[in-house]
Amino acid sequence: LMTPISSVLEATNAGHQNPEPMTKRWIRGLTPRGVREVIFGIGLNQMSDYLEERTLPVVNDNIVLANAAGSLLAGVISGYLSHIPHNLSAYKLLQPDKSYGELYRMFVEKSAPPGIQSPFARAVFATLFPRGVIIRTLQIVGSFVILNGTITLIQRQESRTQV
Repeated sequence: LMTPISSVLEATNAGHQNPEPMTKRWIRGLTPRGVREVIFGIGLNQMSDYLEERTLPVVNDNIVLANAAGSLLAGVISGYLSHIPHNLSAYKLLQPDKSYGELYRMFVEKSAPPGIQSPFARAVFATLFPRGVIIRTLQIVGSFVILNGTITLIQRQESRTQV
């Protein structure tokens, strides 16, 4: 559900750089955007809960701290894993005439430091340490902490009123 919605929103914002009609523009980058949304969804819904359960004993059964820790860890993992698909979907939206191979090479050129000469080493470096991953990951961590924290607080409030 989120992929078509985010596709339309991103396509609307890209109208100044991509003159294609909206009926065609929103589909550009749909596959990597779908991958990004799946990673985000798994991180928010399953991974954060899983990691919260694992951190609960470490924080002396403090539910709020465990929730924050699980959200933080899941956000870091999701942010890192979804960063390249996020960039490829944005590049495809802005430059629909280029193939994903060309867009990935463009991503490598922007991410790898100029001192690395080997094309293979540049690609490995850009894939493992992509440009902008820290900022995007912090955004995802923040959204996970806010969303999961709000849910936890609502659940705690509901459990108090039911007693």
